[in-house]
Amino acid sequence: MSITRQRGAGLIEALVAILILSIGLLGMIGMQTAALKYEQTGWARSALASNIGSLAERIRANANAQANAYAFARTYQAERTSIESDSTYFTPAKDCESLSCTEAELAAYDLLIWRRDLNQQLPGAVGMVTATGTKGVDLRFLITVAWFDKDNLNGLNLPQPSICTAAATGIDARNCCPSALGTAANLAGVRCANVEMIP
Repeated sequence: MSITRQRGAGLIEALVAILILSIGLLGMIGMQTAALKYEQTGWARSALASNIGSLAERIRANANAQANAYAFARTYQAERTSIESDSTYFTPAKDCESLSCTEAELAAYDLLIWRRDLNQQLPGAVGMVTATGTKGVDLRFLITVAWFDKDNLNGLNLPQPSICTAAATGIDARNCCPSALGTAANLAGVRCANVEMIP
């Protein structure tokens, strides 16, 4: 083969090398983006576990409180409105860390501090506690945390969460939003986590 026919081969090799390098760089950027997304999700799950564990310990420490002393339920919108518009919303009526409190006052204080901590650690977070069963027999607490999850963003459309039903089991039951928090349309962009706790 003559030298004239091989002219430009080096240029083609350089272009192919640039193309392969570009594909590799795009792949690395994609992996970095995915890692950041999963890191955010892991951080949220870690904050949830810590906060729910904290409330569980508070409930166990206040064993003499009435079964419904820790019950708390409000719609997501009502709770967020109170948090955002009232600067004293998380100010306790009585500080049970420095004053002596009854079991009921301690339960109210524990719930307030827990909800305040949730609000500080997760974006747009609210907490809800439902007591079922009989104290000393089969008492259980369903602890629900709802927060605005920016990973749910899909363009300009916010996905609506599934609302819990009696038929929900397994992962569906752990990730659905109770109807007491509001309708699916009112909870657009919100993610829920449910954990059952036995005192």
